[in-house]
Amino acid sequence: MTTTRILQVTDLHLFRESDERLQGIPTRELLISVLAHVQRSGEHVDHLIVTGDHTHDELPETYLAVRSIFEPWGDRLWQVPGNHDDRAVMRSVFADRIPGEGAGRINFTFRVGAWLCLGLDTQVPGSVAGRIDGDQIAWLQQQLEEQRPTYVALFMHHPPVLLGCEWLDRIGLEGRELLQDLLLQEERLRLVCCGHVHHESTHRLGTATIVTTPSTGLQFDPVGDVAAFAKAPPGYRVIELSDDGCETSVVRLPEARFSPTQ
Repeated sequence: MTTTRILQVTDLHLFRESDERLQGIPTRELLISVLAHVQRSGEHVDHLIVTGDHTHDELPETYLAVRSIFEPWGDRLWQVPGNHDDRAVMRSVFADRIPGEGAGRINFTFRVGAWLCLGLDTQVPGSVAGRIDGDQIAWLQQQLEEQRPTYVALFMHHPPVLLGCEWLDRIGLEGRELLQDLLLQEERLRLVCCGHVHHESTHRLGTATIVTTPSTGLQFDPVGDVAAFAKAPPGYRVIELSDDGCETSVVRLPEARFSPTQ
């Protein structure tokens, strides 16, 4: 049985200046450490998916730095934007990976055996919250109809469920009910991998497992009604897809070397 191994990294929040920090966290240094951890593991990586917030400042120079860091995975790289991304600049810097022009939505699709992997753009320019609308649902349904996969894995920035944390749910996904309805109707949708919330969680809806993944840098504390940050190691998600289904788990660095400012 062939297994495809995918890595999801999310919420990088890099700056143009390599030593600039986000809430006291050196995001570029930690991204490099996370990817070095992947390489030291010796595990083969078939695809690497970034689920948004490549940068914090949305500058071309920062995207160029991101591209340089991901160079070893350049031919296996897939991306969707987050609320801290600029679609047009992403397209310009990653022109060989992201089709189209300008600030239109950035989705992706690729097949691995019985699985169809789809990237869904939930960005609303100028807003921290995301949105999904009828056009996005129609695009998903079109991919299912045309490609007729056995299973589907969906990758997106904003999670399509409430997390039970007031401050994070306020900046969640508008129109999430549209995707929830599709998840309840479509049994082939088995896995939804998200970012945005900078911590690990798992949810079930219909036949789908919905997961959020830690940031490669700053970690959030998912409690209370105001933004709070946690001292926890950065991490990434490993996803293994086979004709029999999928397995997924989060891998973190061994220790939290930096404490966030509040």
